[in-house]
Amino acid sequence: MQLSVLFRLGIGEFIFGPIATLFGWLTSLLYEFFGNFGLAIIFLTIIVRGLTVPLNIRSAKAMMKQQALSDKQAEIKRKYPDDKQKQTEELQKLFQENGASSFSGCIVPFLPIFFLFPTYYIVRMPLRYVMGVSNSNISKIGELLAMKGVTSDNISLINRLHTDGKAMSTAINSGLIKLQQIPDMKFLGLDLGRTPSWNPSKISSEASVYLPLLIIPIIVLITTVAQTVLTSKLKPEAKKKKEAKERAKNNPANNQPDDPAQRTTKILNIVMPVFMLLTTFALPAAFGFYWIIGNIMGIIQTILTHYMFNKPFEEKKRELEEQKRLAFKKKAAVATANAGSGKGSGKKKK
Repeated sequence: MQLSVLFRLGIGEFIFGPIATLFGWLTSLLYEFFGNFGLAIIFLTIIVRGLTVPLNIRSAKAMMKQQALSDKQAEIKRKYPDDKQKQTEELQKLFQENGASSFSGCIVPFLPIFFLFPTYYIVRMPLRYVMGVSNSNISKIGELLAMKGVTSDNISLINRLHTDGKAMSTAINSGLIKLQQIPDMKFLGLDLGRTPSWNPSKISSEASVYLPLLIIPIIVLITTVAQTVLTSKLKPEAKKKKEAKERAKNNPANNQPDDPAQRTTKILNIVMPVFMLLTTFALPAAFGFYWIIGNIMGIIQTILTHYMFNKPFEEKKRELEEQKRLAFKKKAAVATANAGSGKGSGKKKK
């Protein structure tokens, strides 16, 4: 089901309307401060995605704790080799007792999708949610200008008001809207109120408008794939998973199923780039702008998390493993020496 259909049914507004109102209020403050819709979207994204940082940090710490419990996990799997349900129960119990629950790891990947819905309102209906024009007034302006569906899609009305001076005068003189309530959707030469298109005829009809907009879907795809690849490579368990796959090739009995968080991540790594790309061609360019800023923030956050938490953890882990190896080597050497001295003393007694 398309997003537009979902919102026309009123389901989205019932669930996400209050959050969209909050997002709209915040965007309104940012628009008043910067006087630019593009900058308002940038800083809205930074603020909203910034709120997820604590959850991302908690998720990273939970993953590291799971890594630290790898020996106990292996013991549980050896204890219940043929009972997958018991394995899962014991593993969940182990994680909960040690504060390493994978629940936050399942939640974090879905947060961008959750924030997608209220952002949809901001981008699709900026007159109502950002500029504070009532639905009733928007509907009446649509009637004056013989336009339909303007309450659920303000963008067509905004474009008409900007390109038709007579229409703007009619709307303002009616007292239904003020000049300062008509947002300027342009940013760096891009009209964020227009929807990017891959239709050659549409692009050729207004090349100066639609050709530059193609940069947004391209950057969305590049940043999404970059974030996905970077996240996969820098995860603390990435090296371990690679080694496990190699062992599984040599001995299929060692092959273990992924936990729920890993399965969720694998699915999202495939679905999200495609989903993001499709939405950029279905919604105003401002929505793609939201994706781009969110992806860039995700990349920065992944790098910072790696160097602040994951890398120190891996270094400490290697240090402890080296200490264990040296201690074992020393113990073995002592045992060998004692065995040798025991044999020597036995010969002397004879």
